[in-house]
Amino acid sequence: MKRYLRISVFAILILALVVTFAIAGCKTGTATAKGTTAKTMKAADVTIGYSVWTMEFTFFQNLEKGVKDACKAFGFKYSMLDQKSDATQMVQDMNTLVNQKVSGIVSTPVDPGAMAPAVQKARDAGIPVVCADIGKSGPVNALIISNNFNGGQLAAEFLAKLYPDKSTTFGLGNLKPQWTYARQRGEGFKAKCDELGYTVKSEIIVQNPSAEGGYDTMQQIMSAASDIKGAFFTSGREAVGAANYIKSQNGEQKVVGYNGDPEEFNAIKDGILAATVLQQPYVIGYKAVETLKEILVDGKSYENVEIPAEVKLVTPENLEQVAKEIMDSTGNSAYGAPATTTTTK
Repeated sequence: MKRYLRISVFAILILALVVTFAIAGCKTGTATAKGTTAKTMKAADVTIGYSVWTMEFTFFQNLEKGVKDACKAFGFKYSMLDQKSDATQMVQDMNTLVNQKVSGIVSTPVDPGAMAPAVQKARDAGIPVVCADIGKSGPVNALIISNNFNGGQLAAEFLAKLYPDKSTTFGLGNLKPQWTYARQRGEGFKAKCDELGYTVKSEIIVQNPSAEGGYDTMQQIMSAASDIKGAFFTSGREAVGAANYIKSQNGEQKVVGYNGDPEEFNAIKDGILAATVLQQPYVIGYKAVETLKEILVDGKSYENVEIPAEVKLVTPENLEQVAKEIMDSTGNSAYGAPATTTTTK
């Protein structure tokens, strides 16, 4: 009887060990993103396709340079298609990259809301998709985007240092509601103003996204709140237009922009714009490919992850240093080539 009992106990122990190892094996397995496989690739076999909003503007040229440099650094092949600011072309280009059987896709979408079907097609083909800036829809693996909320906070902190009196009021030239991620710039600005004890007295949405639109919106802000001391405009050309309105009125209000466009750098240099919050498109592009490398070569899992890219405040004091950094990393002048000039309306 004792012999049988010992055999039974031994059998139970063996069974328990088997179950334990089986469970442990399940827990240590590597999760994979939907639409991809667990199999990793050699760098030499990887081709990255990039669908860019437009190559017309310096911002996107610098972003594309980051994508291309990262591909070179990691030993990847590279293919780029220009959407030319057209949503239909954006979808066609993504489908073209899928048909070319690229290994991974980076997209800077002109219309994030229209890209979902093309993203799904890519994922169904086992191709991971990373969005570099603007926004996303569909089952993307990751979105690399500027820390817009923090950028708005930097603008508020800058104006607060210029005007220590907490009774000072500011204006805000904001973007339309559909620009979900870019709208975080205004939210960060308002949150920091509230935290520091300042009031945003007039907030108006820029209806015409241009220098002319910024000019008109600043005029409306001043009409609604003539006692404001400064304003934050959440996009670059609009900010320059707003600053030019102040100049046309011989006003002393300070305007802060967002982007770091050549128009802004020239306006700061000319003493028209007080400061801007610089996005770093080169870094965004580089991080996008770096993320695809982690998926394709390193076997890591990303699914609908948002990865922030840092922003920095540009003022007259650090203008030339930042311009040098941009030239060194991208080969493009922060002031444009040839240099642009600002005009009043």
